[in-house]
Amino acid sequence: MTIQTKNILSRRNAIKLIPLSIMTATSLNANWGEAPKKSVTRKKFLIVGGGSSAIIILSTLLKSIKDPDITIIAPNEIHLYQPGQLYVATGIFDNDEITKDNADFIPKSVNWIKEKVETFLPDENAVVTNTAKKVSYDYLIVATGTQYRYEYIKGLSQNDIGTNNLASVYINDTDKGTAEGGPLTWKWLNEIKEASKERKQTVLFVKASGLLKCGATAQKIMYMSADYLKKHGFSANYIYSTTSSRLFGSKIVSGSLEKAQSEYDTIKNLYKHNIIAIDVKNKIATYEHKYQIKEGWDPDFQEWESIEDKRDIIKVKYDFLHLVPPMSAPDALVNSTLCKKEGMFKDWLDVDEETLQHTQYENIFGIGDVCGTPLGKTIPSAQHQAKIVLKNLQSLINKKELKAKFDGHSVCPIKVGFGEVVMAEFNYSGLNPSFQWLDASKPSWLWWVYDVYGAKPLYWYGILPARV
Repeated sequence: MTIQTKNILSRRNAIKLIPLSIMTATSLNANWGEAPKKSVTRKKFLIVGGGSSAIIILSTLLKSIKDPDITIIAPNEIHLYQPGQLYVATGIFDNDEITKDNADFIPKSVNWIKEKVETFLPDENAVVTNTAKKVSYDYLIVATGTQYRYEYIKGLSQNDIGTNNLASVYINDTDKGTAEGGPLTWKWLNEIKEASKERKQTVLFVKASGLLKCGATAQKIMYMSADYLKKHGFSANYIYSTTSSRLFGSKIVSGSLEKAQSEYDTIKNLYKHNIIAIDVKNKIATYEHKYQIKEGWDPDFQEWESIEDKRDIIKVKYDFLHLVPPMSAPDALVNSTLCKKEGMFKDWLDVDEETLQHTQYENIFGIGDVCGTPLGKTIPSAQHQAKIVLKNLQSLINKKELKAKFDGHSVCPIKVGFGEVVMAEFNYSGLNPSFQWLDASKPSWLWWVYDVYGAKPLYWYGILPARV
């Protein structure tokens, strides 16, 4: 299944570089402060969730608190390495390479309730599971991850994905530990290749509005798809749609991606386009395009004399479509008092963006994708957040001020083709590379080696057990 080309390192040579790539990645993710001293407390900790952020904070608590009383509520006995879904979708990994037993990461000393939380009762310091089991806590850490909201787009449901030339690499069921999005998208990609033998195809890559887990995924799959077709002698009319005004928040990274786009045949960017409907049968995507018309710049007052808000409805005909769907916190949280009810963080866990403490309930913290914060929906984010949550929990228990602050640390490896990755490391202030030579203005083969061959073992054996 692995694609072999002269431009990609052989597996043998790549393996030789694994130690270097892992060392580099460890440096990116490491906490260079003092190792946490084991504290003693008789408080009851409850973690809700069984994905990356939940296991990372569990491991962090176990390493930092002596004989802790920890309960974790998570139905998934299978753990997914979710970043690997993209590589399954492009023929690099097989699906069985991105799963392990969750029991490998949850020790028997932890009370593991293999159920799902259906109701949060923060005023009672308790939750209720799907079997009506009521579980109390002194401190709650919410690490549930996200829920995909395909139905937010008119005319679409999750069941449509995989039919009528629709794909989404995100399709998975974390409760069951299944991931269909990778194989489904790999099949979709090869269907584009076959259709290209007849005529040039129009392929639409959609990034939906709102907060998204790994928001650059729509571009990643586009570049990888374009390169895959290119290596097989085909091209297509590629269209990328986003509600943003450029390809990436950082102008430097955005410029790097613009250069990458020039390597492929006709990529058209639809900026400030919000997907509102999909006609699955007729293959038509409908957008709301909002923009402004400005007239009469006044140099004395440094303002426009006239600004008119415009709203157009745009319809785009396509042959194939890949969708990064709208997202939110899971229903149990959305229906509780723990999520924001309005604003840009509506339907996300209402936490302080720095302390990660809930804004209404001081004994509740959030970690990972579920948090309503401007940044922080990557695995390296969860690593950093775990240290912040630990320190602030310890401060709260000892009735001290919460001084640990999450700075929005995120790392996004943007694949711009086979063998090339633009590595963007940033925080709330902008680009924030760990090393000066980490150049986000151009792609690197070294980051490809790390991302394909080093990141996965580092995840299983370093990140999840909180060893780095």
